[in-house]
Amino acid sequence: MGNIWILVADSGVAHIYMTPHMKAELEMVQSLRHEPSRLHPRELGTDVPGRVHDRFGPARHSLDPAQGIKSEERHRFARELADLLAESLRQKKFDRLVVIAAPAFLGTLRECFSKQLAQTIVAEIPKDLTAQDAAAVKAHLP
Repeated sequence: MGNIWILVADSGVAHIYMTPHMKAELEMVQSLRHEPSRLHPRELGTDVPGRVHDRFGPARHSLDPAQGIKSEERHRFARELADLLAESLRQKKFDRLVVIAAPAFLGTLRECFSKQLAQTIVAEIPKDLTAQDAAAVKAHLP
């Protein structure tokens, strides 16, 4: 039996812990921050929303840049985490994974996980515990 990694993440912060089994103490492996996810949308893009034509007719309307930019940054961070985990799995640093993530970010992570990485997931917990310490994270483990 190998190591279990626990990913605790939201759209801007991630902590990776390691434990030999669910009842043992958690050891921090790595912490990551994605600063663009924490910025206000106006700090990420332009002030004026883009405009598009409707498919039919002369109507035009503006796009909502806040949602597009924030979503893009959330997806970028999820891809970065998925790549890091996939490489660590390839290096056999862990063989089982627990994912604890803010509900909105959990879906984004799932989209980014490879099939091989997804097969190592033994539990998913839809909670934002990024501000909690290791003991609080351990209390939520199955």
